Amino acid sequence: MSQVTSPVLSPPLLLATDGSPSAQVAQRLMRLVAPIFLGYDGGDGQSLLTAMTVSPRSSSRSKRLLRKKVALPGSSENFSSDTAAQTTQSDEFIPSLDSLTALVRPDFSANFSLALEVRQGKPATEILNYARTINAGLIAVGYRGAGSTRELLLGSVAAAIARYAPCSVLIARPTASPREGLHHAMVMVDGSAAAKQAIAAVRQLIPIGIQRITLVHVQIPVNSNYLIGPFVSPNPSWQLNQSLQDAQHEAGEQVLQQAKAALSLPHIDVQTRLQSGDPGPTICHLAEELGADLLILGCDPRRRTLRSPLQAFRNARRGENSRPALRNTRLSIPEDYAIHYAPCPVLLCRRSLPLE
Repeated sequence: MSQVTSPVLSPPLLLATDGSPSAQVAQRLMRLVAPIFLGYDGGDGQSLLTAMTVSPRSSSRSKRLLRKKVALPGSSENFSSDTAAQTTQSDEFIPSLDSLTALVRPDFSANFSLALEVRQGKPATEILNYARTINAGLIAVGYRGAGSTRELLLGSVAAAIARYAPCSVLIARPTASPREGLHHAMVMVDGSAAAKQAIAAVRQLIPIGIQRITLVHVQIPVNSNYLIGPFVSPNPSWQLNQSLQDAQHEAGEQVLQQAKAALSLPHIDVQTRLQSGDPGPTICHLAEELGADLLILGCDPRRRTLRSPLQAFRNARRGENSRPALRNTRLSIPEDYAIHYAPCPVLLCRRSLPLE
């Protein structure tokens, strides 16, 4: 595997926070990662790290409902909308410049290059638009899950950012509790260009305290029943199955050895694991079994949404030459599974694409 020399993770950095436990984990992770890029000078006074929060716009219907008085069952006392709002939001993070400053500033030194941004609108849209505005190289966001049914219908902010961000994305989970350093990184490799980006990213992250790297290659089981059984024989010989499995195993070992050679660094313990099964659940179960502190996956920036070619076709027929609205990548099945179920933070490595 040829080594990727150009950096995958680059400044400026963007931290999206809503004050939730998962967002606070993302904040601590960004505090670990940011020192890699100290000395960054983006010009025009651009800061190394921007902490951003978004206040959702309330609809006119919700405002009308808040104006109504709420009567509690069994009580003659009525509560105004102000009282109800204070009751529901007393312990919540209310997006404002003061609350954002109180939340983020204590984790960084006084001379750290930090900017604060408060916007109003749809969180995922505002975060993605701002990331493109500052040409961010890494976005950190917390994933807390919206519940299986609600998330299936509406999605989540972290998932939307992971799908459409133009750069690498670090997704933190509330169950993760990063120590002073991310000591054990698990990297999924498959010999692709995306895997090379993951290898380059883990090399960049070694200064934050990585001491152990586990390279994982997951193979979907192959046998002759799947390949030629329906066309040749309903019961192929076991010798044919064994030869196919041996060839697959040999190819997997070759991928792992090439990746290991690209990470031959002093004082770093590099191990390899060849697994068989469904890639998404397999890497998540293995990360939990090995106690990984960070799961790193390469994300192919050339993978487009289904809307992109259709939109390009419509624009061509209309004589337009504008970029499709949803031009960035969607996630593969293992990547999507990992950001929802991984027991540790997930880093999706994606080198920014040039603007068209």
